Amino acid sequence: MLEAISRILSGRFWWVYAIIFFGKLLEVALATLRTQLIVKGERILGALVAALEYMIWILITATVLADFTSDPIKIVVLTLAFSLGQIVGSYIEEALALGTCTINAVFSDRADADKAASLLREKGLALTIFDAEGIQSAPRTVIMMTLKRKLVEGAIKTIHKADPKAVISTAQSVSLEGGTMADSRKAARTGLFK
Repeated sequence: MLEAISRILSGRFWWVYAIIFFGKLLEVALATLRTQLIVKGERILGALVAALEYMIWILITATVLADFTSDPIKIVVLTLAFSLGQIVGSYIEEALALGTCTINAVFSDRADADKAASLLREKGLALTIFDAEGIQSAPRTVIMMTLKRKLVEGAIKTIHKADPKAVISTAQSVSLEGGTMADSRKAARTGLFK
């Protein structure tokens, strides 16, 4: 079977270049996704993606390298697909919104913070609210929460609905131990994504 694939990919037809291009594009996109999966703690899924990625790498790259001196266009196609695969992989990871994020929202007015907390809790999000001190000892209120990354955009919109001037920072969380996380199903049912 591998010899048949090698014979098919050794030709100089447009579809050979297309197979090389899309195969390499897929392989690199999977490599980008695999890296993100492993970094975000999804080791088993990351390993499965790695197996598929490596199989594609062997079929495409090995075939091109075996014939690169007689057909340099294959190297150009492979290189272009490698570059674009990085971009495609990052878009796939962004669409999947893997992992968790921590949101810190700082409010100048406690009433606005309480309103935001109420709206967020109605949507099924867990949070912590506390008093803080800003520049020149100005009173501030902070809402802190850790949630699935796919819920972040909706949470930020909800905070801005309560206080358009709230200062919001987000950071990807590497790990989470204990505490309460939002129920994604409840957040979806209550319209957090709208």
